[in-house]
Amino acid sequence: MVVLWWLVPPLGATCLAMLWASWAGRERDEVKRDDSAAAMARMRRAIERPAPQREKPIPSTPLEPSHGVAIRGRGNRPSSGSSPSR
Repeated sequence: MVVLWWLVPPLGATCLAMLWASWAGRERDEVKRDDSAAAMARMRRAIERPAPQREKPIPSTPLEPSHGVAIRGRGNRPSSGSSPSR
């Protein structure tokens, strides 16, 4: 029975996570929400404003393609006429 005490910390953490999730997902009051015409006009002006331009365009392709494996340089290969030294 003493061996099962290792289950207590994960069960406690799970219960705390469930309590936090139920608290974080609760219904919020609508008091903080601003649906006035002035707020909607401010939002419309903010959306219609042009976005700032970047100085340099972002390249759409990576500079060096990733193959997923390490590739050795071509200068490390021995010539075909010599035998490998061991």
